[in-house]
Amino acid sequence: MSIAGPTAALVTLLAATAPTPSRVTTPVDPVEIYGGEKIGSNEFRAVAAIEFDSVLCTGTVVSETLVLTAAHCLTSLPNVNDMRVVIGDSTTSPDAVAEVERYAIHPDFCDDPDTCEEDFYDFAYVVLKQQLPIAELPLVMSLQEEWDQTMFIDAPITLVGFGRASNGPSGYKRKVETTITAFSKSGVEFKAGGMGKDTCQGDSGGPAFVELEDGTFVVAGVTSRGFTCGDGGFYGLPYPALCWLRTETGVDLTRDECDACDCLETDPTRGEGCCAIARPRDDLDAFAGLAIVILTALRRRRDDRTPRAR
Repeated sequence: MSIAGPTAALVTLLAATAPTPSRVTTPVDPVEIYGGEKIGSNEFRAVAAIEFDSVLCTGTVVSETLVLTAAHCLTSLPNVNDMRVVIGDSTTSPDAVAEVERYAIHPDFCDDPDTCEEDFYDFAYVVLKQQLPIAELPLVMSLQEEWDQTMFIDAPITLVGFGRASNGPSGYKRKVETTITAFSKSGVEFKAGGMGKDTCQGDSGGPAFVELEDGTFVVAGVTSRGFTCGDGGFYGLPYPALCWLRTETGVDLTRDECDACDCLETDPTRGEGCCAIARPRDDLDAFAGLAIVILTALRRRRDDRTPRAR
């Protein structure tokens, strides 16, 4: 599903009935966000805020005009004329702003709690009208050696986003360093954080970075959903969506020469000295019962700035 300009009748109709955009006040300088910290404009510079109507999400600029984000951020089908993507250390004083040309939601995205328990394919992209001033764009995980180095239980991971702090509003770029705590059976979703270190509302669509042995940070996950902020969240490995992105946008983010985007072995139970550290089977329980809460959980990492119950 690709959405472009106001000539799309459905988008126009929905935009006309969308909530009035709220005026965003300058956020007060908060203390640490769920165990993390505010960061400057140039740290993880490719992490961007996506704003429309009263909604805030996060995304990652992965090519000159392509932003990777979460599908559930865009299910309201916002009018592209109401959207903007910004980079910098805050949404109220951005370094640069880009308009949106079009966007699309992954065709396999599942938000039906009756059919999905894990692997939601919670991916979307946004195409920008203007290129943002970013000197170095991050790589998206697509090589087996990257997975084998970094994706295992207790592996370190860095979550970045413009979401809410523990005592303040969203709108500042922040990071938190935590660990991977569980995988889905396929390994294409994982759980990270908890014990006060987490993403929160407004961080949806933002990146989960892992650091390779050479110091390079690569995008290993896209923020999807979670429970109470601070208790951990769920992240989708974007590799299975890279062929869709290539077909839709012409941007090829793969580096493994695999035309079908199915060559990355993500079974986290394997190991035995060959590759990634094996996952304890008990951690499968972290995904049990997820369907029961999914309608609430999917909204939890998107910040709807209109007042609503948590």
